[in-house]
Amino acid sequence: MKVILTKDVAKLGKSGEMKSVADGFATNFLIPQQLAVPAAGGAYRAWQHDIASREEKRQKERAENEIAATRIGSTTLTLGVKVGDAGKLYGSVGAKEIAEALGRRGITVDRHKVDLDEPLKTLGTYKVAIKVASGLTPEVTVIVEPKG
Repeated sequence: MKVILTKDVAKLGKSGEMKSVADGFATNFLIPQQLAVPAAGGAYRAWQHDIASREEKRQKERAENEIAATRIGSTTLTLGVKVGDAGKLYGSVGAKEIAEALGRRGITVDRHKVDLDEPLKTLGTYKVAIKVASGLTPEVTVIVEPKG
């Protein structure tokens, strides 16, 4: 059955795309959850009409993401933290702190988009990847130094 997605569906597609799915998946899940509408009659004609506007929107979104990626890539964050003996940090610097520091610079990033395997627990300079969009993962330079 052909359906037009009304919302993004993980592992299936983005809003506005037409997909062929199993009849049961469409009638039992996608349509009742209002994630898709059947691609028949008026919905199909409206979908064809909206293709150009969706493409324009995606190009604009892609351009905005590239600008954000450039800004992130050229940013250096200096985070002052409390340090104990032998340069050991009290606590750690995690994705939340990095996202907040970027927010103070005017770059809004969800903390879940910060690609940090484990929190930073020692002083030094680190490169941390930020997932802006698929295919765009610029790295921000994070300098962890003693406070004061």
